[in-house]
Amino acid sequence: MTRGWLVPAVLLLAACTSSKSGTPSITDLSVTPTTTTTLASTTSSTSTTSTTSTSTTTTTTTIPCDALGDTAAKQSADPLLMSALIGADIRTGDDVCHERIVIELQGEGEFPGWAVAYVPGPVTLGQSNETVEIAGNAILLVRMGMWMQDMEFRGYTGPTQIFPTNVDHIREMRMVDNWEGVSVWAIGLDEQYPFTVDVYDGPPRLVIDIQVREEP
Repeated sequence: MTRGWLVPAVLLLAACTSSKSGTPSITDLSVTPTTTTTLASTTSSTSTTSTTSTSTTTTTTTIPCDALGDTAAKQSADPLLMSALIGADIRTGDDVCHERIVIELQGEGEFPGWAVAYVPGPVTLGQSNETVEIAGNAILLVRMGMWMQDMEFRGYTGPTQIFPTNVDHIREMRMVDNWEGVSVWAIGLDEQYPFTVDVYDGPPRLVIDIQVREEP
């Protein structure tokens, strides 16, 4: 695949990113307060015994999910910026409202340029003319200006085609290009959802949060 698959489209859009420190939290938004009332009375005599049993009341309160992002393409200030950082890991996670994709980097250097956008399938594989189908009904393409694994085989050593089992809506993650210092992942979803993209450090990583639910 050529590196220009995404940049011409997303360069027309406003940059949407933030840089943060520390670990982004994934908070369960479901709150279940429990109120228990106990009434017990026992009277004894030679002829009569009266007992009032325990009564328990449970109230469940759900908090609506906050609005998160939109479906528009997003990119860093300079999506073509190349970096000496290399890939370390790619993983998924979720909470009540969102599913998350984390691309973790390692090494020394500034964070690479990136661009994320929905694209139609099928997706071109690498520098060939071969196309591949990605599982799901929507494809989110993630381009980063760094090697996932470099020419000396340093960096990410995990699978390049992943079918996550810890999430419900992210169906597949497939590395479709890793060439000339640029890596591209195709993320298959069951449908298009609003999303945000954030950059964190300690370790450096790109975090994509996908709002898969409006209500928990």
